[in-house]
Amino acid sequence: MQTFKGFLYEAYSFFPKSEQDITTTLTDWPEDNVKEVIALFNHLKGKVNPPINIDPSVKTKVNVVRALKGTYTEAEIAQSVGLSKIKIKFGNGSMGNRGANNRGNLFEKDFKTALDGWFAGENNPDFPSGAMLDAIKDLDTNYGLSKTKWTAKVEGEANTRRPLDFRGKIRLTNTKGKGLNVGPSVTDITIKKESGEEIYLSLKIEKTTTFFNVGIKTKFLKSEINEGEIKNADAKKLMDLFGIDNKRFCTVFNPDVKTQSGIVKVRPNLSALKILLGSGIGYGYHVIHKMGGSIDSYKMDRARMKESATVTDATVYYGGKGGKGKRVDIEMSSPHYKFKLNIRDSRGKDGYPDRMMCDFTKL
Repeated sequence: MQTFKGFLYEAYSFFPKSEQDITTTLTDWPEDNVKEVIALFNHLKGKVNPPINIDPSVKTKVNVVRALKGTYTEAEIAQSVGLSKIKIKFGNGSMGNRGANNRGNLFEKDFKTALDGWFAGENNPDFPSGAMLDAIKDLDTNYGLSKTKWTAKVEGEANTRRPLDFRGKIRLTNTKGKGLNVGPSVTDITIKKESGEEIYLSLKIEKTTTFFNVGIKTKFLKSEINEGEIKNADAKKLMDLFGIDNKRFCTVFNPDVKTQSGIVKVRPNLSALKILLGSGIGYGYHVIHKMGGSIDSYKMDRARMKESATVTDATVYYGGKGGKGKRVDIEMSSPHYKFKLNIRDSRGKDGYPDRMMCDFTKL
């Protein structure tokens, strides 16, 4: 069984396709570092596609794809571009189903192997140890796994869609369950007991991870953004929920006007926000969250969901934290999580918003 060492490398999962893609994504990087990344991208584009890959959390390093190794050395590339802030090395990041794009799937398979090894007993070569064993013991305490027969099935690759529903208060749809009981929709590993009872495990890796990522392109229309005011009823409802200024929002994404960047403390619609966050978090599952060498294990029941979705205020970053990105970020905290939502051009295609993502960091 693979150890946790396989999860400790950096997540080079961003493959820029344009200058705009770089500036849109690396909004919290130092300006000089972004300029060097753009210069590197322009120097190598056309030679191979994509030429570079980046871990957005590592603000001083960039991978140059291995296809260029042998044609150039790292030193030759750095000298030609004039790099001083950015260090480069050859690496393919998550291309070919490696890196961050596959780390979640790998963790799911490893945890399933560990579950089976634990069930088989200590003489089994896959019997887990350390943090993995502690997490499984916690599952046993909560669900009595040692007292019955069961099977475990990896299901994370199903990637169940949960689009926004704008009828009434905005919420995510639950396509495989009822109400806010979202276990079947978010499960990565399903444990099925001999009795027929099912336990849904949601596996997460890294300190900051995602609760939901939904499309909003059909709500935020280019024509309305260019005219300076969003009129679509659903888009207005979403902005009102967060306390986002309509016209200021448009300046962020309209390429023909200057962005009215800035940081604004807002008072969101707390009751509506609790419903949106609650639908994104849901209940009826158990979280297995790997962070570094440790694993956090806890049941997401109805009470914890309500606490997790309860926030008191929010901060809006027009243009992202750097003020220059094609994005609007919203940050807020609850008793259990720090949330960061963003509305942005996720593909770096044309600068207009197409998705809303909600990331969280456990407190």
